[in-house]
Amino acid sequence: MKTVKRGYRFTDKNNSSGGIVSSILGAISLCLVVVGVVISYKENGNAGLAVGAIGSIAFILNCIGMIIGLRSFKERDKFYLFSWIGVIANGIMWIMMCVIIAGGLMM
Repeated sequence: MKTVKRGYRFTDKNNSSGGIVSSILGAISLCLVVVGVVISYKENGNAGLAVGAIGSIAFILNCIGMIIGLRSFKERDKFYLFSWIGVIANGIMWIMMCVIIAGGLMM
């Protein structure tokens, strides 16, 4: 008969609140970028001001999410998994947005 192994946690640590917020902002900005790309694709690249506004909002959310994520590492006695996820996701999205903006300026 197979026994079920249950994990026990002998600590009172929680996830850092800044890390959770940073991860949520990264997910929101990813959704905004996907929506912008889909709209631009459907309009054959002539989406206009709406997609530019969506991209700008995503870029601002990436910056805010990265700052909050980096500050969340200063919280004491917390788990930092969501902090790492948020910082990495916002960093990748920030770089991607910079490439998209630079490509748009080159045209």
